[in-house]
Amino acid sequence: MRLVSVRNLRPGFVVGRPIMDEGGQILLHQGVALTLDYIEALVAKGYGAIYVQDPEDPIYVPPDEDLNPVTRAKAVHALDRVYSAIKDEIGDLREQTFERLKGICHSQAMKSLLGERGPFEALNTSTNTILNEVLDRKILAGLTTIKMTDTYLHHHCIDVCVISIMLGQALELSEDHLRQLATGCILHDIGKVFLRQRVAPITEIRQHTLLGYELLRSGENADILAPHVALEHHEYQDGSGEPRGLRGTNTIERNRKSSGPVLTLIGEIAAVANVYDNLLSGSASTPPIPPDHAVQTLQYVAGKQLNQAIVRTFLRMTPVYPLGIEVLVRSGRYRNYTGIVTRIHPDHFDRPVVTLIRDNHGRPIPVIEVNLLEQPQFTIRCKML
Repeated sequence: MRLVSVRNLRPGFVVGRPIMDEGGQILLHQGVALTLDYIEALVAKGYGAIYVQDPEDPIYVPPDEDLNPVTRAKAVHALDRVYSAIKDEIGDLREQTFERLKGICHSQAMKSLLGERGPFEALNTSTNTILNEVLDRKILAGLTTIKMTDTYLHHHCIDVCVISIMLGQALELSEDHLRQLATGCILHDIGKVFLRQRVAPITEIRQHTLLGYELLRSGENADILAPHVALEHHEYQDGSGEPRGLRGTNTIERNRKSSGPVLTLIGEIAAVANVYDNLLSGSASTPPIPPDHAVQTLQYVAGKQLNQAIVRTFLRMTPVYPLGIEVLVRSGRYRNYTGIVTRIHPDHFDRPVVTLIRDNHGRPIPVIEVNLLEQPQFTIRCKML
C-alpha cells in the first residue's frame, strides 16, 4: 500500500484505505478496483491523494488505521452539522465587527445549539467514541488522513483530536482532562465559521481563536478547560504566538503561582498536534510534506514554538517512517531502490524493517527485506508523491 497523488492514479489500482465523501459517508471501500470514472470523480471532488494497493507490488501491508472508518465518517457528518447549524444561524453576520460576533457567541440561539438537543450532542457522542478507540492504541499511525477540499477542516479537527488524545494519555492526564482535551480539539477551529473568506493571516488566527473560545464557553454546561484549546492552539513558547502572546516554560508542570495567565497543558498539547497534522496535510499556503520531514520540523521548532517536553513525548509514540509508507534508500548497496516499511521497531522508530520492491531504475525485483536496525549503513527517506 502506498500514498499516490490522484494525478498518478491508473485504472486497476486497488483502494488501500476507505475513501469518504463530503457528507462523511464511505465513497469507495478498501479493496475496490479503480476505474477511469472513479479516478475522474476523485479529481472532480478535490482529493489530493489516496492510498492504493498497486497490483504490481508483490507485498501487501494492511493499513494502520487510527480510527475505524465508520467512526471517522460519523464524526465528519456530526462536525458538518455543527458548522452548518452555526452558519445558518449567523447568516450574513460574518461581515460584522469582532465585538458583534463575540456577542453572537453568547446569544440564546447559540446556547441552544450548544445544548443537549442541538447538533453538538451528536458530536459529543462521536468524540466519546473517538476517545475510547484511541485509548486502545500505543503507537500513532503517523499516516496523513485522506482529505478532500470540502471536508479538509473536519478531517483536520478529527486528526488533531486523535493525536492529542494519544499525547494526553502518554502524559497521564486524568479521564476528565482527556475528555475535555478531546472536546476542545475536535472543535479547536470552530471560530473559523464566523470569519469572512478573505482575512489577513494574523487577523484570521487572532479572531478564530478568540471567537472559538467565546463560543465554547457560552454553553450552560461548558467545560472549564475545553475552550482553552480553541484559544491557545496558536500560542508559542517564546511569546510570539496568538492571540495573547503568552510564554510557555517547555515543561509539563504548570506554575500555579504565576501572577499572569498561564498556558494550559491541553492547549499546548493541541498546538503540537495541530502543527504536525498541518505539516502532513498541507494548507492553503504550504504543500504537504512526508512524515520524516514533519518529524524533523517538529524537532526544529520545539522549544521556540512548541513545548519541548510535549514534543519529546510525541516523538516517543510516532513512527518516523509509518507502516506502509513508500521509501527510497539513500545510501548503501541498495542506493535509490524503492521499498515499503513493513515493520516498525517500537523502541527505534527511525530504523524500521523495509521490504525493497523496485531497483534504482524503478524495475520490479524479487523482494529483499532489510532490517535497518541491523544495517546502520543504510539510510532512507519517505518518497514524495
